[in-house]
Amino acid sequence: MTGFQGLLALLALGLCAATGGALLGSDPAALDYERLTRYTARVSFLFFLPVFTLSALSHFVRHPVVIALRPRRRQMGITFGIAHLCHFGAILLLHRHNGTWFTAEDSAALFIYALLGIQVATSNTPAARALGKLWRPTHWVASYALFVGFFTTYLGRLQESGAPVFLLLFSLASAAWALRVAAFFSKRRPGPLSAT
Repeated sequence: MTGFQGLLALLALGLCAATGGALLGSDPAALDYERLTRYTARVSFLFFLPVFTLSALSHFVRHPVVIALRPRRRQMGITFGIAHLCHFGAILLLHRHNGTWFTAEDSAALFIYALLGIQVATSNTPAARALGKLWRPTHWVASYALFVGFFTTYLGRLQESGAPVFLLLFSLASAAWALRVAAFFSKRRPGPLSAT
């Protein structure tokens, strides 16, 4: 089994667990679509965290696992993309179940999903060559848009309910951001002056 196949296997297990959790709703005979959207979001968030933080983490930690995973960031990103698109599918199922649809308030979220689609579609060597210098800023914008989406969502959920799970998710998002900021300033810090 290749590393990418292993990531896909973990994704499949995570999505199965999310679906199983959704089936444990108030009505055992029916799928709880709201739970399904929440749990698929959490699965995709757990795949997003290493993709978002791995480069910064490798700046501080030289552990063999971190070093081994860094060249596989693209495969990990594709795995996250698949997971989050599954979450988007769960949202569509929820709308269908409730007889509702997206509103103007969902514009930012839909824009982020559009960026995600572009990111997944261009996560290959031919697309990177075709985009040239635009490839890196395109993926940078998409990654930070996704982070902002997770961060603001879990901050809002924490303020609304105060549930421990949202405190944990928001804390993880905050720690990821702090790690990226620390790595950024560490790279910009001038080295020691040589003696003359």
